[in-house]
Amino acid sequence: MTDVIHNLLSKDELRTISSGLFSAQFSDGKMSGGVLGAELKNNTQVPPSSPQYRELSELVLGAIRKNDKLNARAIPRRILSPIFNSYTKDQEYRKHVDAAMMGPYPGMRTDLSITIFLNDPDAYKGGELVLETPFGEKEYKLPPGDAVLYPTHYVHHVNKITKGRRLAAVTWIESMVPDPQRREVLVDLGEAAEILVRDKGDIEVIMKLEKGRLNLLRMWTST
Repeated sequence: MTDVIHNLLSKDELRTISSGLFSAQFSDGKMSGGVLGAELKNNTQVPPSSPQYRELSELVLGAIRKNDKLNARAIPRRILSPIFNSYTKDQEYRKHVDAAMMGPYPGMRTDLSITIFLNDPDAYKGGELVLETPFGEKEYKLPPGDAVLYPTHYVHHVNKITKGRRLAAVTWIESMVPDPQRREVLVDLGEAAEILVRDKGDIEVIMKLEKGRLNLLRMWTST
């Protein structure tokens, strides 16, 4: 299941991030690409040792934690600190699958990936995030502050930039409900209850739906 999260970052948060990235030093993105990434990845990123990194990272993580839609879909257990990357002319990230485990030893399982767009799509040509989903390829090039949440096991790539500069933040989530089909069931039940509440539906039906959703969450949660 792939979701677009609109306005994950506010305008004020985007201004803070833009200012921080403007003054930050970027390093070769191959540093986080692993063995295969060194051959497939051509971009730059802000190193965690950068003076700006901690503030920007905490800002993005805070926005993720307080977003109701994202949390309902991801049910996060842990979230990795984000990578802030930049693509300029002729840079790209060819087809790849993100690592199953990331972070310090023993690592964190990566169930979901998030790409957050940080600058205006008119500022660059190319640079679309392309996901290979069960329903075919889907391309994303979103306004600043919007994000795409998608299963980490999807093959994906970033198209080559032909003009301008693309800025984005990416991070990964370990879900308390590892099975994507179970997460989808929980989302569907929650949305059904919300529709009934909005339409002033039968309160008994709403309560039974919510009871079922919460009991399934208890059964399926791995903490």
